[in-house]
Amino acid sequence: ENSDSVRVGGGVGKGLAYGAQGGLFIIQGNADSRACTRLSGADVVLGARIAKPLPATDIAIANHANLKGFAFEYMTAGRVVVLGDPGPWICSGMTGGVIYCHLDKAMGMTREALKTRLAKGAGVSLRKLNENDIKDVNDLLLEYHKELLHSFQNEEARIVSRIMTHSSTNFVKIVSHEEEALKN
Repeated sequence: ENSDSVRVGGGVGKGLAYGAQGGLFIIQGNADSRACTRLSGADVVLGARIAKPLPATDIAIANHANLKGFAFEYMTAGRVVVLGDPGPWICSGMTGGVIYCHLDKAMGMTREALKTRLAKGAGVSLRKLNENDIKDVNDLLLEYHKELLHSFQNEEARIVSRIMTHSSTNFVKIVSHEEEALKN
């Protein structure tokens, strides 16, 4: 908290959770480039949300994104929940794991906007959530919710609670083609 009792910051630098094989990372603020690169089994909640509507054009996506670019490169396992804008060039070389992205139509984060953030040639698909996915999203968001309450951030906790009540329709999952082929 700053001198006005307002929470500021909460962001992290480059390479958050690089190669992490286990544990839970909860980030309330933005993340610099290459978040979750080579993620290999850890769970991550990226709680920063879109603060103002996305620009109509996709020029300089990284300037206003919550993740500044190249997130989830070479990810092999793990679960990630992204409440905000995942930024440009995501999922390059991703072969496993799952990313759950919050769709916020009022702010311009739609399936179409999310598709423009995928790296050229990324071998991934956007899918609807199944019952297991809904449970995963809610379990991870519940951990975030608990931490918000623990730090007396009740309003933010209410927002996360509201997001959880509509997780089945307000999230999309990103999975690699490789992982999809293994399950079929």
